[in-house]
Amino acid sequence: MPIPPHVRERLNNLNIIRAVRGTTGIEGVELTEEEVADVVNSEPSAPVLPVGREREQTEVRNAYALIQRIQGLLTAEPDRPLTEELIREFHQVLSQYISYPDNDPGRYRCHSAVESGGSFRYPAPGEIPGLMTGFMDWLNRGRGRSLDPIVRAVAAHFLLVSIHPFGDGNGRTARAVECYLLFQARINVTGFYSLANFYYQNRNEYVNRLNQVRFESDPDIGPFIDFALEGLIAELEEVRRTLIDEVRISAFRDYAIDRLRIAGRLGTSPGERQLSFLLELGSGTVAFADLLGGHHPLALIHRHVGSRTLRRDLRELEDMDLIVVESGIVRAQLEIMDQFTAWPEPFG
Repeated sequence: MPIPPHVRERLNNLNIIRAVRGTTGIEGVELTEEEVADVVNSEPSAPVLPVGREREQTEVRNAYALIQRIQGLLTAEPDRPLTEELIREFHQVLSQYISYPDNDPGRYRCHSAVESGGSFRYPAPGEIPGLMTGFMDWLNRGRGRSLDPIVRAVAAHFLLVSIHPFGDGNGRTARAVECYLLFQARINVTGFYSLANFYYQNRNEYVNRLNQVRFESDPDIGPFIDFALEGLIAELEEVRRTLIDEVRISAFRDYAIDRLRIAGRLGTSPGERQLSFLLELGSGTVAFADLLGGHHPLALIHRHVGSRTLRRDLRELEDMDLIVVESGIVRAQLEIMDQFTAWPEPFG
């Protein structure tokens, strides 16, 4: 299915917002997608969240900055291998401007670390350089290089978070490594992609699977791989649905213009109002009472005409099967496009 450029851009931006929300949300930053979007679209020094939430705001901006960095690196050099230096850079970007205890951005920890439950002790500081060298050899020259790209990315995530090389931000850095490898493998051709949103939506299971591999099935990381693959299917299915919705809306707009043209409405005042109404309505809904009362932005289209004209415009759109009015709610009849298009089957 051809993807219009504006749809591709919107999906890419949506994936990024969800990735930022997901990877920070796992660590306790509870923001909506709208709040995350407000933060990342603001000036770097502008306060967006209420006083007292400066750290959350910085963590969101750092996560977004890292995604921008990853996209830039791989756009300029698609085959650029992941290196130890890059991983340290990822950590530096993620933890800059924040005073985490015993954490030095971009540098390996110099203290012992124990899993939050106290049942697992991470490698000692002196072991980290050797483990990281071995990890990079496995990833770029050893068995990891020959793995399926998805399995390779998820396995790298697990191995790095288990080495736990930094004082703080290990989970975010490991998920950044995973999304670097997934993006490099072009897993989602619509743009940037990360499993962080799935992990966030299923945080307890995410932690349980990590612990299951550490304490029960080690060295078999299959349970965590299986979980990530379930997430991949779920997330790609969500992207598929979003893509279909966007393409349906785009096709419907072209269809509506054609219907209005055939009806001789284009170029007339009523036709221009009707077209503007459909374009602004999109996939949303609006209460008819709010249109009459001027309580919705769409009401501005009819602000210079009376309620009788509004009713007539909507009635004509309804007669052309371009809108549906049910229980006082107006929506575009997008489903009319299904008769012209065979949508792709779901994943799985």
